[in-house]
Amino acid sequence: MLKLKHWPLFLGIAAATTISCNKDDNDAVDTTALKSEILQNVATNVCTKSYEDLSDKAGQLLTAVTTLTTTTTDDNLATCRNLWKSIRETWERSEAWLFGPVEVDNIDPRIDTWPVDFNDLNTVLASPDELDEEYIESLDEDHDALRGFHPIEYLLWGQNGDKTASALTNREKEYLLALAQNLKKLADEVKTSWTGGYAASLATAGASGNTEFPTQRVAFEAIVDAMGGICDEVANAKMKDPFDAQDPQLEESPFAQNSIIDFTNNIRGIMDMYQGKFTEDGKGIEDLVRSYNLSLDNDIKTKHSTAVAALQAISVPFGEAIISQQSQVQAAMNKINDLASTIDEDLKQFVQQYGQ
Repeated sequence: MLKLKHWPLFLGIAAATTISCNKDDNDAVDTTALKSEILQNVATNVCTKSYEDLSDKAGQLLTAVTTLTTTTTDDNLATCRNLWKSIRETWERSEAWLFGPVEVDNIDPRIDTWPVDFNDLNTVLASPDELDEEYIESLDEDHDALRGFHPIEYLLWGQNGDKTASALTNREKEYLLALAQNLKKLADEVKTSWTGGYAASLATAGASGNTEFPTQRVAFEAIVDAMGGICDEVANAKMKDPFDAQDPQLEESPFAQNSIIDFTNNIRGIMDMYQGKFTEDGKGIEDLVRSYNLSLDNDIKTKHSTAVAALQAISVPFGEAIISQQSQVQAAMNKINDLASTIDEDLKQFVQQYGQ
């Protein structure tokens, strides 16, 4: 990942001096209570709310897929497609806080691995195996691309994005239902982990006996690392891999032509976390930064909006853009990496200094 690690030393010193000077100007600011409020809000109103929303939407998609398998009409297919896009928005935003159970329990690879391996999928559909949720759950990590969002996407849209309901075979409907059931199960696992204790661990970071987050600084660093991490994944994997290979088959969500929307929601999630909001606004790291360093706050917001605008400047599906709009794709990757540098360098240094 391009993090500009070889900046001249004086820039790093200048950045540190800027932060220190801003603190000196705000010695009267008491942020002890604010830091606790930020972590409580992030735990409940950002992370937990997002996973509750993910679970709710997974249930809606499962209901729609069940209806589609029994009443296979184009209208019901369209409903499933719309719900798939809706749950993708929630998931992609939540990838900006990809830490905790979703990472430790390997939910991420089991729910969002791509590209779909057509040969493996066709082999599964042609097999005599019973295609139920237990089959999906039994797949090993080498076959993660056979479960989660993207095989669902493939079955709903088809390879060229123009599949009709009448083209769905019985085996495809069986597999689609099993995939939707497993997606719901995984979404419920994440929600249960957060509501069952992990949110409390984050909210009470630094409290005696908190082994997950023994200090508030550890919690703030985990949050900032996740924000920078999604920048890295978008710019240097999701976009760069197919761009460098000039291979549209490496695109993340090609069948629904949803990749640019996916990338944008990933980057949107960074600002959701920074400002402490998902459906409702609350306290976020933004409030701590603004207590000490308005310049850093402005830099983060400016680079974030610039990155989003660069993504929106790509006017064709991503699989086409890597060939026909290479300058726009490169510009978007550059702007996302610019944002990553500010998060990984300046914001990380900031929370290390003030997140104690």
